[in-house]
Amino acid sequence: MSNESHDPFQIVRASIDNMMPDLDSFTDEVNRIANSIENHFKTVATSLQEFPIAASIRETIQKTPWLYEKPESPPPPPAYSRVVPSGYTEVCRRWVWEHRAVTAAVVAFIGTGAFIIWRQRRADKAKRRAKRAKNGARTEVVVLAGSPHSPLTKSLALDLERRGFIVYIPVNSVSEERVVKSEGRGDIRPLQLDVTS
Repeated sequence: MSNESHDPFQIVRASIDNMMPDLDSFTDEVNRIANSIENHFKTVATSLQEFPIAASIRETIQKTPWLYEKPESPPPPPAYSRVVPSGYTEVCRRWVWEHRAVTAAVVAFIGTGAFIIWRQRRADKAKRRAKRAKNGARTEVVVLAGSPHSPLTKSLALDLERRGFIVYIPVNSVSEERVVKSEGRGDIRPLQLDVTS
């Protein structure tokens, strides 16, 4: 084998030469179809001339552009102009609208806190208070059964006395009586009573 047979240009040229008869027949077929289409349109055009409307159709076809022109671009949007807020309330309203999540959290926090404070104050007002006589003297009495030495008994006695009650603490001995009197409150009094039996 010679080197020329392996040359890529020679291979391509040989394959083109082999296809030439096919290309010639293909070109002939394309030309025949084009001539057939041209003859068809000539036949249609001559038959249309017989009708009175043919002249107006011809003029319309000649005036109509076959390639559409580029559509006009839409007008540019109007320039953004920022509206200056009219006052403090408008500034606040805009801030609240732009920061809805933060606003909701703040309102929930403040609302919950206000409700808890309101409920606590209402509960403080609802605490049981002793009724007083018309002259302001204390009239309701409480007997608190417990050891006068117990811190719980002492704190309960002081709380009830602050609420307007006269508090009696039962005692068994003179030493317990002295403990009750050492509180220094006039409405916390010892009561000689044996609660053990």
